[in-house]
Amino acid sequence: MNQHDPEKLKQILVWIGVANQLTTTRFNQLMSDSNLPLPQFTMLNHFSRDPEQGRTITQLASAFQANQPAITKTVQHLLKKGYLDVQVSKEDRRVKYHYITAAGLQIHREAISHILPDAQMIFAEWKPEEIELLHQLLFRLKNWLDDHRDTVESAKPKA
Repeated sequence: MNQHDPEKLKQILVWIGVANQLTTTRFNQLMSDSNLPLPQFTMLNHFSRDPEQGRTITQLASAFQANQPAITKTVQHLLKKGYLDVQVSKEDRRVKYHYITAAGLQIHREAISHILPDAQMIFAEWKPEEIELLHQLLFRLKNWLDDHRDTVESAKPKA
């Protein structure tokens, strides 16, 4: 295992946090007139990747690493707006699957069209190969974090 400079690793984590905060603020400013807050956009983003696949609250809570009440609240907002639909499982009537609707896909596309010009502006001075490298590295980071969701406890210092 490589031993990397702890200061550099700390800076990377801090910068990821700062970038997250700044991009969240930009998103909220860009979408202030849309009545689609970031948690709802993120949920629609998740559904839009595979619109035919239904998801339960438990599956969504796991995917978002959030508690079920928070997920339920976001889902309820999206159901009221007509962006999600719910269907009871034919195999087990206690299980409910949520699906993105045509309206949900449409509002998701509209949201993307609102934020894409800002992304173009943010990266306007970047060279294509820099964008490609950032894309590859973020994809690698995302995949590692996704694949190691349950390893936080083992990384904690022993008391």
